[in-house]
Amino acid sequence: MAKDDAAEKKRQEKNAQNRRESTRWQQIGNERKANYDKNQKKLERLKEAKSKLEKSMKNFSQFENQVKQYPTKLSTGQFKGTLRDKFDEKANKMGTALHTEENSYQRNMAKLDAEIAKKELEQGDLLGAVESAFNTAKNFLASIF
Repeated sequence: MAKDDAAEKKRQEKNAQNRRESTRWQQIGNERKANYDKNQKKLERLKEAKSKLEKSMKNFSQFENQVKQYPTKLSTGQFKGTLRDKFDEKANKMGTALHTEENSYQRNMAKLDAEIAKKELEQGDLLGAVESAFNTAKNFLASIF
């Protein structure tokens, strides 16, 4: 009988330990899930920013094309000489400045793409960590007998 009582006490101690470990791993899982959710919001904001930048780039590109066409749209018969030369020079400078700005947009887009890819990788890692923590907690609970 004493042997049965000792075995029962040991079983209860093991079960209590398993419950504590399960609780601890559930807390870890909850923390990781909170990090996952926080990262997901950042990822969504980055994707929204990328979408807005793409629209802005499209509009900017259309504007740049219009500006670059001004010198060719105006016939040489409309105005000539130094006035025309100055106009062409200013239009070319404006086209160059717009192109420089477009390159800046493209660099920002590349940075956004890289940051989105990084966050997506982090999300995969975090999701795996969440699943692992909750599986560990489940396994500790399953070992209670």
